[in-house]
Amino acid sequence: MISTSQLIYKLNLQTKFLEKHLNLPPGFGKELLAKAIYQCFNFEDLSSTISDEGVKIKLSYLLENNGLKYILICEIDDQHLINELHQEIEKMALRIEEQVIINITRVQLISILYKLFGLENESKYIIEATELNFKWQPYFQTLSNNKSVLFSDLQLNSVPFRLIATKFKLTELSVDTFVEQIKSEIKQSDNVAYENIEPHIDWFIHSTALLTKADNGNPDEIPTHFNIDGDEYTVFGFPLCPTIPLKKTEPLPEINFLIKSTTEKQTFILNIAQQKLTLECQIIDDIEEDRIRLPKLCHQIKNNLLSHEDACLFPIKFELGLCFFWVRPFAHVDFLENAL
Repeated sequence: MISTSQLIYKLNLQTKFLEKHLNLPPGFGKELLAKAIYQCFNFEDLSSTISDEGVKIKLSYLLENNGLKYILICEIDDQHLINELHQEIEKMALRIEEQVIINITRVQLISILYKLFGLENESKYIIEATELNFKWQPYFQTLSNNKSVLFSDLQLNSVPFRLIATKFKLTELSVDTFVEQIKSEIKQSDNVAYENIEPHIDWFIHSTALLTKADNGNPDEIPTHFNIDGDEYTVFGFPLCPTIPLKKTEPLPEINFLIKSTTEKQTFILNIAQQKLTLECQIIDDIEEDRIRLPKLCHQIKNNLLSHEDACLFPIKFELGLCFFWVRPFAHVDFLENAL
């Protein structure tokens, strides 16, 4: 049992939250909360649905109401409600967009709705993957230091995915000497069978130029390194080409994330054993007569990051549609932007 006064107080707080974060006139948040979030006729109907149950209200009464049950998030053991909210929150966002004019993106609106329910990590698009155990292996076998380039495979939303870590710290990057710096770090060993490492160096240079602001003077935009066995690496990742065989003796680590139904670029922060990487994705919806027209960013991703011989050049098909997704180094601005 939970008190009705506690829930009515929570509704009033949520009303003020919507008015503040959506820049609504005073009092306008009540109707919006009732109709778009809890699917009631108006705020009076919403309040009476709760208060008519008396001083105490049975949890079963709320849990059986598909509209009202989300008010119990952060009030009870709520993981099942959060899982259902992940599926419902886009519909809430659509209902809000139908009722008011707002000047924020769909991704930002969904972030605000997660905050409305007290879900801070979800509002910042943070994915907790703290228990993942990557199996890093040398990518090349003939370097002077075979740990200069490592790779590890995993599954993202059941899609085989490859992370490639290059032993290079972008925070020390000098634009004028970048090529010389990376070539001095990744060198062929003498007197061994030859492996062509030039394509990897070119791929790393172009991916860094496209997906980071390593030469920016703003410390919030400088990419952070990823620590592997005490060494500092720069990590990029992509869906694996279907023709590349997976070398696995045990199940691959897996990360699942919820892609929103929007063509805006979506940015997620991966928390991995007290370190961070940034996962980005973009849905492709411009398809006519089986011909796909890619946004400019996806063209750039395809021509640079996905130019790696191991990468899948084509968007991945999900239930929501075709999607490009990739991993790049984390920068503090990612957290700041997702927290807005």
